[in-house]
Amino acid sequence: MPVTSVDISDELMNFIDSIIEQGFARNRREVILRALEVYARFEVHRWNGPFITINGIRNALISKASMSELTSGLSEQELYDAGKRMGKTLKDLVIQQRWDISRTDNRRKAVQVIEEEGWGRFDIDQDRITITGAIVRAALLHGYLETALSLKLSRMDTTDDIMVFEIKKTNATKS
Repeated sequence: MPVTSVDISDELMNFIDSIIEQGFARNRREVILRALEVYARFEVHRWNGPFITINGIRNALISKASMSELTSGLSEQELYDAGKRMGKTLKDLVIQQRWDISRTDNRRKAVQVIEEEGWGRFDIDQDRITITGAIVRAALLHGYLETALSLKLSRMDTTDDIMVFEIKKTNATKS
């Protein structure tokens, strides 16, 4: 593995050391390598001024409170329909990446995209999708995932902290 050295300002070095002191990393090398991995994964080199590009798609940061305000007043059906329309954006990425989403591992890659964008934590297997810490309401996420992953889902009754969608078995989803 190649070795390189760079000059780092005192301010950045203090920041790195504070990350280590807080227990988020073991050493300076780990902080720098993780930072570069995030830089590459989120395509920071493609960011231009106020425009954030991730996976070739322009993104915007929006708070959970703003998202809640945006969707307040919408019925469950309106949220579901909005989610179906929004899911086309992830579906386009899936098509562009040539991911066969009938395969569970590729579904994981697809939901990882929105997980990295802060939508929540996703766990997916052959039978269900479980989401914790979601930024959007269940009905919207239901429609979104159905469209994006070309699945038919049924929502299980759960608390507000966790969403569980059961994957309905069809000929297309039998793996």
